[in-house]
Amino acid sequence: MTPARAATLFFRRMICLPLASLCPFAAGRVLIYRAMGIRIGQRVFIGFHVEFDTNHSELIEIGDDVTISHRCMIVSHMATSADTPLRKLYPGEAAPVRIERGAWVCAGAILLPGVTIGENALVAAGAVVNRDVPPNSLAAGVPARVVKRLFEG
Repeated sequence: MTPARAATLFFRRMICLPLASLCPFAAGRVLIYRAMGIRIGQRVFIGFHVEFDTNHSELIEIGDDVTISHRCMIVSHMATSADTPLRKLYPGEAAPVRIERGAWVCAGAILLPGVTIGENALVAAGAVVNRDVPPNSLAAGVPARVVKRLFEG
């Protein structure tokens, strides 16, 4: 790991995430997350204790008018540095995570690498999203699946 990469990770993990957890204002949290490299649109609400991937935060994109409720986790990479047989079976991957305009990610939801939450989609509390959620739909469960169309639009 290069010194520049180590400094970037230190900044994201040890400065930005703790500051965001302490910030009482949603607008302040958005500014801190933008400093981490996350692309965030306008009129976005991000709740307390949201955990964004610090290794590849530049792969996370949040559209306008999005709500991300408290204690969500947005993961843009999965890997292990442990040299085990599992590492050979499941090599690390990094993939973009997109949350499109008007979406709402409810409390405690987990978004895994490579997923897109469609426009005006709703991810239920505690859901684990491992595939795309279409626009105008409600996804719930572990793993999350579409359980309802919200409206045509």
